Amino acid sequence: MDRLYAVADDFEARIRIFTEAEGGRSTPVCNGIRWGFSYATDEDARELFMIWPDFVSASGESLSQYEPLPPSTYLSARMTVVADEMRALVHRERIVPGVEFFCHEGGRKVAEGCVVRVTGLHHAREALRQ
Repeated sequence: MDRLYAVADDFEARIRIFTEAEGGRSTPVCNGIRWGFSYATDEDARELFMIWPDFVSASGESLSQYEPLPPSTYLSARMTVVADEMRALVHRERIVPGVEFFCHEGGRKVAEGCVVRVTGLHHAREALRQ
């Protein structure tokens, strides 16, 4: 299975990229985007986390990094918590199916999502390739 990142994902999510009219980007988004992540239940988004999406097809293959992703459509993604220490310190208690979140660029929300399934979050980090 083709993957964007060299480590196993922590959870799976569905993400909807906002249109420009909703306050989203004016330029296309491609797979490999490195947004900030905030929990929807947090009052303000001053604390953003590095949790990056790998958007995938229905068969689980990573989507192209060169083709624009469609806005306003729910897309499946494998999510990776970048800072390994934050997996245990923050996210293992908070990330469960149904948890909603936002993706940010600077101070602007550009996408919304929902956790679908927890995968490797509660296990030691697994390298997929060297």
